[in-house]
Amino acid sequence: MSTRTPLKSIFLNLVLLTVTIGGLGVTGLAYAAGGNNECPVGLVKGLSLNDEFGPGASDLTRCLDRRHNVKVVMQINQFCRDAVKNADCTRAYALGNIQNMINDYEITHGMRRGVDYKIVAVVHSGGGGLVLKDEGYDKEGKPVSGRNQFQGAVENLISEGVEFYFCQNTTRGFIGKFLPAVGVTTGGPTAELIPGVKYTTAGVTSIAEFQQRGYEYVQP
Repeated sequence: MSTRTPLKSIFLNLVLLTVTIGGLGVTGLAYAAGGNNECPVGLVKGLSLNDEFGPGASDLTRCLDRRHNVKVVMQINQFCRDAVKNADCTRAYALGNIQNMINDYEITHGMRRGVDYKIVAVVHSGGGGLVLKDEGYDKEGKPVSGRNQFQGAVENLISEGVEFYFCQNTTRGFIGKFLPAVGVTTGGPTAELIPGVKYTTAGVTSIAEFQQRGYEYVQP
């Protein structure tokens, strides 16, 4: 009786197992073996789930299975969640969602930023105001203030490892409306960005490119 087929099958299974182990890495193996599966690891409000939400809540709660190499791209294309005029806004679009994600990853699941998870935010269209300094210069090069009450929130998220990318197509549309052109001020539009904010050539294509790189797309 020929042994070629069983041997070939065994060899293929060994190859697949090797690839799987290589993809998981040391941390991934710990998760696969059952390490760090307690739900939750930490408590966001300092209360047990049963104390915070009622008896039986812990048994009804599903925590994340994947806790390593998680990559998320968040689209931010609006300024506000709860007002028509930006000046009347009390809740920024998406920023609270990103903070909740960080809390869930780090506090509830014990994940490490930059190691177990990474978040990028692509900002374009109506969301562009969120990455501008609250105080700066307007389209005519005159001092302006009060244009972004959420600068501190963006700076805090940057300090927590979130990468913000601002669409240059949106930037072009802002020049002459909200932002000064190069020559009107020495720094032009770039000087009006919150420190740490980066550019992407086009927001929508950048989102697609991040997805090709394995990032999961989120629209708040």
